[in-house]
Amino acid sequence: MERMDVIDAEGRVVGSAPREQVYGQKLPHRIVHVMVEHDGKVFLQRRSMQMKFMPGHLCTSAGGHVDAGEAPLDAARRELREELGLDSPLSLVAEFVFDDGHHRRIFLYRTRLDGEMRFSEREVVGGLFLAPEELGRLRDEPCHPQLLPCLEHLFPEQAGGARP
Repeated sequence: MERMDVIDAEGRVVGSAPREQVYGQKLPHRIVHVMVEHDGKVFLQRRSMQMKFMPGHLCTSAGGHVDAGEAPLDAARRELREELGLDSPLSLVAEFVFDDGHHRRIFLYRTRLDGEMRFSEREVVGGLFLAPEELGRLRDEPCHPQLLPCLEHLFPEQAGGARP
């Protein structure tokens, strides 16, 4: 059973709970997102149609939950390996709160593409590279709700154009 840390409003771990309980009771928790950059563009993954949550939607390059007892950086490295087969150095871009009625603390990392991506067949069906000035194209795409806030932190001068 997957367990996740539960956090308080300041981001401090105050306990842990099974994933189903975290989502069922909307307990605050931590999420990581990684943006892979190459030649001035960022890779956006398209989630597999097999995914329970938002199948076929565009999302950050890689991302997921921070497991109980796991550091956000370790979670970001794990998700990057699992979803894209990459083991690249990461740097923190931002830490921010995403709250759509369910409080999540987002840790956004970036890395440079330094190898060939190998998609997890279960999670990723491909994706696309977009330059910051092309982000407006996202208005016509189904997107994970955390994608645009992440892009706004990565490219603050251009990401507003991706908003509908």
